[in-house]
Amino acid sequence: MSTFNSLVVSAITLIVGILIFNSVNGSLPGSGGAINASSTIVPQIESAFQLAPIVLVVLVAAMILAQVSGFRNN
Repeated sequence: MSTFNSLVVSAITLIVGILIFNSVNGSLPGSGGAINASSTIVPQIESAFQLAPIVLVVLVAAMILAQVSGFRNN
């Protein structure tokens, strides 16, 4: 049961992190010069968030493997 709880917590944390990033990114003012460093950072963060579904699949696979190994040990 703790594996399932950790999976749910990880998924919710990932989703909340993406929502917070989108809210902060949408509220940043569009300015020029050195202040506008977000134009170089945001694409890198967005490309990292594209891995979010893969992370969720890996978490589900880890939970399934943990359950299967638990059946074998009983």
